[in-house]
Amino acid sequence: MKSFRIVESSMRKYQILVLFPILLLLTDCVKSKTDSGVPDSVLSLLLVSSLLNSDSGPCTAIESIQPNYIGAWSPNGNVYQFTEIHPVTLNRNRPMVQVILENTDYAFGGLFPFWYLDRNNYYSGFLNRDLASYIGYNTHTSMLPYAKDTTYATDPAVSISNTREFSQPLGVDFNIENPAGARVTFINSCRELDNDEINFQTSDALSPMSGLNQTWATEKTLDVNLIFVNGSNGLSYPIQTEQAIEVALNKWRENFSQSSVRIKINVSVTSADLYDYDMIFDLGTETGFPGSLGGLFQTTSFFGKQNALNVFIVKEELQYGGVLGVSGGIPGPATLLGTKQSGIVVFVDTHRLYSNSGDLLTYDEQLLFGETLSHEAGHFLGLWHVTEGYGDYGNIGDKDPLRDTPTCHFSNDTNANGVVELNECLGGSGTNSGGKNMMFWTGTVGFTQGDITAEQGWILRLNPLVY
Repeated sequence: MKSFRIVESSMRKYQILVLFPILLLLTDCVKSKTDSGVPDSVLSLLLVSSLLNSDSGPCTAIESIQPNYIGAWSPNGNVYQFTEIHPVTLNRNRPMVQVILENTDYAFGGLFPFWYLDRNNYYSGFLNRDLASYIGYNTHTSMLPYAKDTTYATDPAVSISNTREFSQPLGVDFNIENPAGARVTFINSCRELDNDEINFQTSDALSPMSGLNQTWATEKTLDVNLIFVNGSNGLSYPIQTEQAIEVALNKWRENFSQSSVRIKINVSVTSADLYDYDMIFDLGTETGFPGSLGGLFQTTSFFGKQNALNVFIVKEELQYGGVLGVSGGIPGPATLLGTKQSGIVVFVDTHRLYSNSGDLLTYDEQLLFGETLSHEAGHFLGLWHVTEGYGDYGNIGDKDPLRDTPTCHFSNDTNANGVVELNECLGGSGTNSGGKNMMFWTGTVGFTQGDITAEQGWILRLNPLVY
């Protein structure tokens, strides 16, 4: 009976409070049709868009649903409406799924997905990597899998496979504080895994060299749409062509072409007069207001390309200063335009050490620009920092969910300033390094950070944008 399921699921929600006390703390630290189970009618399907599997572009299946709320709970003192559990398919023919939650600009509140190992069992819920770090505010993205060995990335540890012929009975529900106007979108990759991607196994990082020797059999492709943003603040860059930032783009290509990744980058370029976004005052993706990052990414409805990673090149950000770039999410919504998370942004002037604003970047500055493009693309395609800035304390949210990436333990903070800096994370073990990895949390002019491990490459290759 439906009423019994509502009562039962409410009890299950409160049991999760005991399993995952981290949820009690998250609201104040939010970030700057398938196998069986739920019947088809529950999905209230609004849109299915499938692109045929080929070498000419990504293969994705997009499903937008109207959430059906069945109860409420209070994970952190605030009341969230929650939906029925929706079925999720994950197998070698649909190897990755993203869920994108977005609310209107005026319906403020937290929202997040909650995943289940068995969609027919309310007690099989687990904490995924995204929820270990934050509860989204008006926007939230999540995906499965974040790692090859998901036992390293989930709490309690659950084993999820995307390499089998048939899917496990996975599921996800949606929890929204202010459900008015909320939208939920599933984005599935439908590119069949290659044999070496199916058979790939990861292992623990013992040194900064761990995981770097993988060679994938086939090269994949990522299309990139560069958008130079101009306005009353002037041009974002004095010459707006691919050749003008060739050093930066070649650095990105070099990083992604190495054997542990093997992704070719195809670039197209456009310029856009966006007078509300030539300077960014708000780096949040909670709203689409003028001057906000969320508003900038919504302009992909006009300037974006559906099957490409849309990269905005903006002169500067004024909220913090010193920010090199930002991704719309981890992951960003692949092939979905017009959302408050539909792209990445890189700020030109933050990369200047020698040149003046309005000038061309120097060679070394362009190299750092290329490292930032690689890094933010990594986030958009599903990679986390190998270690967060405060160091690894042993919690899921302190580091990325990948076994083969080196981490930097908090004890390496030798100057006791509360962060593990680049020069403190260049050791020789798997717990005092990571500074040379593409996904280290900070960078500097003149220092190369191009290491990408096999498991990082595996995640990048699985993204729905990669074909």
